[in-house]
Amino acid sequence: MSERAPNVRAALRVGLVVFVVGGGTTLRVVLAGEAEIAAGTVALEAGDVDEAIARSESAASWYAPGAPHVRIAYARLGAIAAEAESRKLRATALAAHRAVVSASRGSRWIVTPHGHDAQRSVDAIARLEATGPRPPGTADEPARAIEHAQLAALGRSAAPRAAHTAALVGAFAAMVVGLGALLRRAFDATGRLDAGRARLPAAIALVGAVGYVVALFLA
Repeated sequence: MSERAPNVRAALRVGLVVFVVGGGTTLRVVLAGEAEIAAGTVALEAGDVDEAIARSESAASWYAPGAPHVRIAYARLGAIAAEAESRKLRATALAAHRAVVSASRGSRWIVTPHGHDAQRSVDAIARLEATGPRPPGTADEPARAIEHAQLAALGRSAAPRAAHTAALVGAFAAMVVGLGALLRRAFDATGRLDAGRARLPAAIALVGAVGYVVALFLA
């Protein structure tokens, strides 16, 4: 066991670095996305649809797999586009659809996030461009004509939850604290792993890791 202990300790150090860097980066993305969603909600309630579209696009661009703010952002853009089309607000509908396409393409990596949503928006853009007024440049009805009450209701239903953010932060902290304690306290003076002292910090780290994944993907 004494020969394996240095390897175990090194592996734990690597794991701690990976968790801190990877988890911290993901947490940063999620918090930034939630902030953009919150700002978009404020814009909706103020009747500023253009700002709501811009904030929703920004939120969708802060992409993390399974993050709820991404789902909310695409749903919000889709709802704004559909409502604008139903009210013949061509410019607003085009802006919302283009935001969907831009966010999806701008955050693609191994896969293209929300590719189906982006394709629907591409089709909608083509349809709206083909059926647009000729010559172009005629004034559209102001975007504020979209019902304030409906948009405000959408903003409230899609608002980020403080409990979700707190769960992410708490789980991340538990994961880091548990791994840190494991490195500091689970080894005796000879470098051997003490199973008794390792049990509690390992459990804290495991609970934090599981809680983080659950909070991120199932919120």
